[in-house]
Amino acid sequence: MVSSGKVQTEKKSLNILVLGDSLAVGYEHEHRLNNQFKPYGIGEQIYEQALFHGHRATYANYGVLGLRTEGLKLWLDAAKQQQTIKPAAVQLGLKDPRVDTLIGDTAQLHDDIVNADLIMLSIGGNDFLQILTQLDLKKTWSSWTAAEREQLNSQLAATTENYAQQLTSILSILSELNPDVMIATQNQYLPVPKLNINGKEVYLEVDSNLANVLIDARATINNSFSEIIAEFNKKGLAIQYIDASTVIEDNALNLTSIAQMDIHPNEKGYKKLAEEYSRLIWGDYRTVEPRKEGIPLSVVVNGKEVISSYPTKLIEGRTYLVLSDITQAMGAKLGWSNKTQTATVTIDDRVVELTIDAKTYKVNGQSYTLNASPAFLDKELNKTYVPVAALSEGLGLFVEYHAKTKTVYVNR
Repeated sequence: MVSSGKVQTEKKSLNILVLGDSLAVGYEHEHRLNNQFKPYGIGEQIYEQALFHGHRATYANYGVLGLRTEGLKLWLDAAKQQQTIKPAAVQLGLKDPRVDTLIGDTAQLHDDIVNADLIMLSIGGNDFLQILTQLDLKKTWSSWTAAEREQLNSQLAATTENYAQQLTSILSILSELNPDVMIATQNQYLPVPKLNINGKEVYLEVDSNLANVLIDARATINNSFSEIIAEFNKKGLAIQYIDASTVIEDNALNLTSIAQMDIHPNEKGYKKLAEEYSRLIWGDYRTVEPRKEGIPLSVVVNGKEVISSYPTKLIEGRTYLVLSDITQAMGAKLGWSNKTQTATVTIDDRVVELTIDAKTYKVNGQSYTLNASPAFLDKELNKTYVPVAALSEGLGLFVEYHAKTKTVYVNR
C-alpha cells in the first residue's frame, strides 16, 4: 500500500462511483458481458465494505471494457460539458456490449461525479496492453536487433508520456467537477508469471531478460504515476492509491488468469485488491463470521455483526431475528406488552409497534401492511422473532441484502 494517510470519512451517507476500464467493470476470464452481467469486482466489494462500515451507501459503476486513458478523458470532457457523445467518438472498437447505454448518458455521469463522496479509478492498463500483445514474449532478448529494441523502448516511452498527460487531465476534470471528492486508485501491474526455484526467479513463457526490460518499464510508469498523484495532493485533492503492482506481481499465477493468457484478476485477485482498497479507505477489511450449519445468512447492524445465541431464520425470503438481539444491535429502546403481545421499539422520534401474529404494524401510530409474515413466538426457544426489514424500515434505517455473501446490512 502506498499512502500519505488513509482516506477517511465520517459521513454516514457515502456515494461511491467506479470509473475506468475492465478492472473497474470487474471483468474475469470468460465472462459474458451483457445487461444481465453481475460482477463481483473491486467496486462491488468496496460498496459492500462501505455498508459493513456503517454507511448508507449508493453505488454506480462506469467501467467500460477496453477503455484507454485517452477515451476516458474524452468521455469526461463530454460529461463536464453535459454534451452527448457517441462511443466511437470516445474510442474506436470498444467491444463492451453495454457501451451505448454507459457512454451515452453523460448528464447522469456528470451528476454522479458531482455527488460522489468516493471515486474509485482504474485506468491505463489498456494503454500498455497494446504494446504487450504485439510482442513475442518467448523471443530471447539477445536475439532482438538494435532497431527492434529501440522501437520497443520508444513505444514504451511514448505511451508512458501519453498516459501521464491523460491521467493528469482525467484527475483535473474530476477535481474541477467535485473538489471535495476522495479518489482511490491503483498503479499498473505487469502479470508476468514467475516462480522462485532455489532462490532464483524464473519467468514462465517469457524470456527473463525481456521480462526485466518490461519490469523496468513498469517501474518507470509507476514512478510517473506516483509523481502525478503527489502533485495533486499538494493542490489539496484527496487522492490515495494501492500498490497493485506488488499485490498482483508477487502471485500473478494465483491472482490472475495469465495462465489462460488473460491479464485480468480472477476472483481471488479482485478480493485481494479489494482488501487493499478497504484498508486504504477505512483502515481495515471486514468479514462476517463463518456461519454455523443451518444458519442461512448473516446480519450486520451499524458496522457490527449480530452474533446471537439464537438462529437467524429465513421465512419466505425474509430475515427474522430474535427481538431483543436486533433491537440491542440497533441501539433501540424496547418495550413489551404482555396483554397485547406487542413490542414497542423506539429510535429517536420513530416508534414501531409489532404485534405477534399481526399482519400489520404501526409506525408513529399509523398502521401499515406487513410485506412479510408476522412477528411470531418460537415456543421451543421461548423467543419472539421479528422481520428485520420491516422493523428497520419502520425506524427509518437503511437496509440492504447482498446475495453474494448472504449478508443483510442495517445502518442508521
